[in-house]
Amino acid sequence: MKSIDLEISKLLDAGKYTPSEIQDLLEEQGFKISLKELADHLEQLVAIGVVGKYSDDTFTSRLN
Repeated sequence: MKSIDLEISKLLDAGKYTPSEIQDLLEEQGFKISLKELADHLEQLVAIGVVGKYSDDTFTSRLN
């Protein structure tokens, strides 16, 4: 079973995306998540320092 957190991590390591773009890419991988749930989850990842958020509402890995 794939982990949605692992897939998000891979996506954000590869680039900078909006929540909508991330949702589309996750759906291509077989994940179903609402945009609100994804946005809330991304904000939690920002709060714990795993993900960076930019002023244009895009997200990326903290390593980028």
